[in-house]
Amino acid sequence: MEEQNNKPRIGIARNVARKLLSDIGIQNPPILIRAIVKYIKKDKDLSVYPWLFGNSTSGIQITQEDSATIGYNKTQHQHRQRFTVAHEIGHLLLGHTNKNFISDLNDKKPEEVEANQFAAELLMPLQMLNNDFKNGLKDAKNIALKYNVSEEAVWWRLCDCKLINKIQ
Repeated sequence: MEEQNNKPRIGIARNVARKLLSDIGIQNPPILIRAIVKYIKKDKDLSVYPWLFGNSTSGIQITQEDSATIGYNKTQHQHRQRFTVAHEIGHLLLGHTNKNFISDLNDKKPEEVEANQFAAELLMPLQMLNNDFKNGLKDAKNIALKYNVSEEAVWWRLCDCKLINKIQ
């Protein structure tokens, strides 16, 4: 998919993640990356591998014709690995396959912002977070444990979704 006016398509990225979760039937955290990959493999030739990238690279997605490969840094924390694979899946499903992407999770290019938004929505779906808030789960540490993500990722997500104001 082409970027329009070089602005990230945040709503589209989030909706693609929501549709994927809905199509798979996932309704509760933690979101299992292997379940996501297994589902995608029904329609796409996708392989995911741990790799030694060094300290500065989290992951990479390479697509050639109809085949995609995702590599993630096996030396990084499990939470980072999960986010990296989700981010790279975002690139794949959002159509960012015209070139190879080395994952720079802090990059502000539209396709990187979109992949980050996809990954955040995939691993910490807004609807599930809202339900947790309604049921009294508002502690970042416990949310992180429930969703199998880092506390830092939870804080970013809560700020991004404007849920931070709901914390008492």
